[in-house]
Amino acid sequence: MTAKFTEPVAQLLAYGDPREETEWQDYLSLGFTEEHVPELIKIATDDNLYWTSSESLEVWAPVHAWRTLGQLKAEQAIEPLMALFDFAVDFDDDWIPSELPTVYAMIGPSAIPALAKYLSDNSAEVMPGISVAESIEEIGKAHPDAKLKCAQVLSAQLEQFHYNSAPLNGFLISGLVGLQAADRLPLIRQAFDDGRVDLSVGGDMEDVEIALGLRKKRSTPPPPLFEEVRQALSNLANDGLDQEPRKLKIGRNDPCPCGSGRKYKKCCLN
Repeated sequence: MTAKFTEPVAQLLAYGDPREETEWQDYLSLGFTEEHVPELIKIATDDNLYWTSSESLEVWAPVHAWRTLGQLKAEQAIEPLMALFDFAVDFDDDWIPSELPTVYAMIGPSAIPALAKYLSDNSAEVMPGISVAESIEEIGKAHPDAKLKCAQVLSAQLEQFHYNSAPLNGFLISGLVGLQAADRLPLIRQAFDDGRVDLSVGGDMEDVEIALGLRKKRSTPPPPLFEEVRQALSNLANDGLDQEPRKLKIGRNDPCPCGSGRKYKKCCLN
């Protein structure tokens, strides 16, 4: 398989498991340039690599390839990589939704139009829609000049809250909170008032107002399900395991707060 790719692209087939890495390595130091983008896209989207033996080095090549594409700010990769969001659902892959938002943030605001179109066209698909919403949020955080545009895209989809899934609405609101889009509060309140928001994603309206700095504390008891998560984090802090304030948000691969023992994405998220 290595013979199909030129150097330094072929090196990625032997890079192996990145799970012990605390940060992404500098792939560009290997000599990658724009001319390698087509081959990198081929590796990142090659079904055969995803289905190869889990013990092989090559199974990790797509991860290294999309990271490299991000570092290259490869606009050519914007649309090809979006196909991986659907693939991640079928393949039950955690790496794709965890890392592609970062990759798109590295590519930058040029990815916003394609992501916005994908979100609009695929909002009925819960997991891909959430991944794209997170990608848009990350672009806005990484590029302050694009923050308003990213908030507009998330708001446009949230306006369809009657038709979106409750989890997607939760992540759209979480994205707006992450972008500190306080001006979208009336729309956010509408979605909550209509009962169309999954409270396990980021809490209720009062939690949103607190996160946006619009209130200091709750005036009503928190939702029961969300309170279980809040208490779990509080217990961690009291045990000295979590000394930093953290945003109260359930990740798709976190244990489900309902106590089933399954991942959130495999339980209440759906």
